[in-house]
Amino acid sequence: MGLAMVEILEKLGVNIDISSPPIMPPNLINWIGRVYDVSPREASLGLIEGMDIWTSGKGFAPLDLASIESWMFDVPRGNHLVIAERRLSFENKNLPTRDARTLILWELDDVASFVGHAIIDGRLTLVNEKTEMIDKESTDEIFTGSGPFTLKSGNDFKNIEDAGLEVSSSKPILLEAQLHNVRGKLSGPEIIDVENWVLNCNGLFVIKEVSVLEKSLFLNKEQAIVIDCPNFAELLSERRPHSEGMGDLLHWYRFEEESQIVETYNVLVPAYKGIDALGRTWIFDSVSNNIHTHQNTKAS
Repeated sequence: MGLAMVEILEKLGVNIDISSPPIMPPNLINWIGRVYDVSPREASLGLIEGMDIWTSGKGFAPLDLASIESWMFDVPRGNHLVIAERRLSFENKNLPTRDARTLILWELDDVASFVGHAIIDGRLTLVNEKTEMIDKESTDEIFTGSGPFTLKSGNDFKNIEDAGLEVSSSKPILLEAQLHNVRGKLSGPEIIDVENWVLNCNGLFVIKEVSVLEKSLFLNKEQAIVIDCPNFAELLSERRPHSEGMGDLLHWYRFEEESQIVETYNVLVPAYKGIDALGRTWIFDSVSNNIHTHQNTKAS
């Protein structure tokens, strides 16, 4: 994991200094390197400028508090990240403390989450990825087979920031959903032929551009709420400008339901899942850029 983590961080644009290890006696926990030039994105996920990164190494014996306390007795001042490659015999919240030393412990789920964030937003590729922009001529060629087809993230996290949610505490996942290619006519002062992509994922959302990955991402999957028999007429009707000789005026154009031709594809939508300050679970769909929340309830 030590060398692999260095390679991952370097691919993410994080520089690793491996030339000046701290002077430490032999220990179960070994130094990997020191990070510098940490970007704001990596900082939001837990990395700190100048942080020393350590690993427990692999093994059957669990990492216990005695090993942590022994290591902390000699560790230099500053910020330290320990990657636990073996199971823990204690809870993470019970980590010991020492003056002028900040310790963060990542278990394997934390590492998976860090890597998952990078995969979804396109900073790291762990598969042989081939991205194709979908257009009218290439739809049949790209959507061959039964699916599901993995959609490419839009990489726009403004809605998460505006909502005051913390991406660093979320888990990257894939949502099982549907994508509809809807063709038909808009009826107004004139008749217009239209074609739209509609994502059916915890609601209906019109997507301007759709990209797919040749291979799926290695993330946990969850079933999204998919609307049966969606009403495209209500969704796709819109106000459009129409020239009437004295300038453009806005008119309603109604989508003619009887004209619609719909092709439906099973898709996987990259998303982030977390819990807000009120204890509500939130999911950010990174294709439509929408946030969905619901109140967590305890079983009685």
